Amino acid sequence: MAMRLGMLGMWHSHAQGLVREVLAHPDELQLEAAWDPDPDVVRERGAAWKARAPGLRICDGPEEVLRQLLDGVVVEGRVHENLRYARMALEAGFPVLLEKPAGHRLEEHRELIHLARAKHLHVQMIYLFRYMSAALEMLRRARSGELGMIYEFRARLPKQLPEYGRFEEELKLYRGGIFFEMAGHVIDMMVSVLGRPRDLASHMAHHHPRPGTFVDNGLAVFEYDHAFGIIEVPQLEVVPATRRIEVYGTKGALVIPHLGSGHLPNKTIQPVEVFLESKGEWERLDLPAATLHTSDLREFAAVAARKKEPEYSLEHDLVVQEWLLRASGMA
Repeated sequence: MAMRLGMLGMWHSHAQGLVREVLAHPDELQLEAAWDPDPDVVRERGAAWKARAPGLRICDGPEEVLRQLLDGVVVEGRVHENLRYARMALEAGFPVLLEKPAGHRLEEHRELIHLARAKHLHVQMIYLFRYMSAALEMLRRARSGELGMIYEFRARLPKQLPEYGRFEEELKLYRGGIFFEMAGHVIDMMVSVLGRPRDLASHMAHHHPRPGTFVDNGLAVFEYDHAFGIIEVPQLEVVPATRRIEVYGTKGALVIPHLGSGHLPNKTIQPVEVFLESKGEWERLDLPAATLHTSDLREFAAVAARKKEPEYSLEHDLVVQEWLLRASGMA
C-alpha cells in the first residue's frame, strides 16, 4: 500500500522536486493534502500539482491537513515556521520529513527531538546529498578506513551571483545569510565522516560591492583532534560546476568534483576521483547519478513503517544543526 503523505508548507524550493518524485511513484507514495499560509504559493503550486494529481486536497489550514488519513507529513515551509509545523504533525501522531535547516533556534530543535523521542516517531531531515551516488561512495571509502586517518574534509557549496537579490530578500531574517541556508548540506557530510567537532573559527562576511549586511561569503573551519573541516559558501559565483567535496587521509584521497544541484539540470553520470597510496595514481569513477528525493522518500517510508532503523539519527541531526548555527553566528 502506498504511503499517504500530507504537506505543511508548500513554499520551499525543494518542494517542487519532492512532489515530482511522489507523483512519479504512485505505487509507493501518494500526496493526499497540502497547505501553505501564502495564497500566492497555494495558487501557483496548488494548481500545478492538482493538474497531475486530481485527488490532491488543498486545505484551508494545517489542522485540516492533519485530519486526513495520513501515514506521514512533509514540512516544506519557510525555515522560521517549519519547526512549529513539525511539532503540530508530531502532536497529531505523524512521522515528519523536515526541510533543512532545522529551524533557526537550537532550543526549539532540541524540543522537537525530545517530542519525537517521547512519541516514538521518526523525524528525518531533507539533506539532498545524503543519497547521491558520489556521496555514498565517499562515505563508504572514508568510513572503511581505505583512505587512512582523515585529516581534512573540505567542501565548497556556492550559489550563483544572478540569484543574489532573491536570496538577499528570502534570508534577511537570518544572520548567517547564504551560509546558514546552504552549509548544512555539507556539515551533514562532514559530521558523517568526522563526527562532532570540538571547536570552530568562523568568518561571515558581506563582500558584494553593494552596501549591506547580507552574509554573501561564509567560511568556517571546524576543529577536530586530528582533522580540520573547511566549509565555504559564497553567493558570488559565476563559474559553473564548482560545488565540490574533498576528503584527504593518510592513505589516500577522494574528490567529488561537482555535487550537482537539486534545482539545476544534473548529468546522468556523477564522477568521483580517488587516489590510493597503494595504487599511486588518481582514478576516475563515473557513477550513475541517483534521482534526487527518491531515496529520501523511500528511507522515510521504510523507517516510518518500522521496517528499518534510520540511516541518520536524531542525535546526528542535532549535532549538524548546532554547529551550523554556531558557524552562522546564530547559536
